[in-house]
Amino acid sequence: MMWPGRRTSAALSAGLGIGLSSAAVAQSSVTLYGIVDNGLTWLSNGGGHAKLFMDSGVMQGNRLGLRGAEDLGGGRRALFNLESGFQLRDGSLGQGGRIFGRVAYVGLALPRWGTATLGRQYDFMYEVLGAYYTPTWSAGGYANNPLDNDRLSGRRVDQAVKVQTPDVAGFKAGLLYGFAIHKDEASGKGRTYSVGGSYSRQAFSAGLAYTDSRGETLDIAPLVGAPAPLRAGGDRMRTWGAGASYALKHVTVYGLYTQARYVGATRASFRNLQTGVSYRATSAQRYGFGYGLTMLDAKRYHQFNLTFDYVLSKRTDLYLQLITMLAGGHGATAAIISMPGASGSNQALLRVGLRHTF
Repeated sequence: MMWPGRRTSAALSAGLGIGLSSAAVAQSSVTLYGIVDNGLTWLSNGGGHAKLFMDSGVMQGNRLGLRGAEDLGGGRRALFNLESGFQLRDGSLGQGGRIFGRVAYVGLALPRWGTATLGRQYDFMYEVLGAYYTPTWSAGGYANNPLDNDRLSGRRVDQAVKVQTPDVAGFKAGLLYGFAIHKDEASGKGRTYSVGGSYSRQAFSAGLAYTDSRGETLDIAPLVGAPAPLRAGGDRMRTWGAGASYALKHVTVYGLYTQARYVGATRASFRNLQTGVSYRATSAQRYGFGYGLTMLDAKRYHQFNLTFDYVLSKRTDLYLQLITMLAGGHGATAAIISMPGASGSNQALLRVGLRHTF
């Protein structure tokens, strides 16, 4: 989540950090940082039953990371980032048990040419368009588009080469290529392309992004009421989007449109619209409202997100959320992301959570 007054890059990546400088090499630095988020969630209808449970990493994913840089002279830098995800409710590793499942890369930054990095990294659907998205501005993970069909929750690409230009008069652009999984090189499975660009000037910002991924599938069963997994795609997934925001003194308004197509034996086509407002009433009280509409063929999914955030200190905040989804169209069932599908067309959740950054 990002509120006015916090840097976009902090909300989209690591949060706050504590620098650990090397006494031996003055031009080098390593930063240890992290986020811990936990709380209680009440769900109105999960498979026909209400439930109360503990869920962590909702407003922002739990993480522990190391970020480092070395000054190579002439404005050049070597850099790296290693970031691990985990669950607070039981201490288990996230991202399938990977040690550095969130990001793991090394690279170079050149003053005139930008940066080049290699490793496990985010694509540009998240890097660029996350700045115009309700989960970033107020509501966290529960406000992602259904099933994260457009990759905006922050999908990573393994074996990726990523280049990004420096800021030139407010313009930035980037390109990512992810190599195919070794055992599937002939079919190209896992091969990913992503491009993105953005423009920022004073209070206005806008961006575009596109990602093409081979072999990607999506289980759409929760949205159509299927009793067993129903995987769309398998051959190729394509997604693109555009977004913009405008910031006033205490209010920021934003909007975003994306499309995603899954091609394979079972096909699916998504269109997503998100818009919202973030309002900073005082230095300690912040409010966010977001609306999302997802269209899956002839089905419609309306989601409303309301968040109140109370800042206890520079690093700690307490938040309250109300999120509802209304589904329409033949066979459509409500399924807020990461929740079990509802038994009908309506689903709601309430959450109270605590987040600390370091």
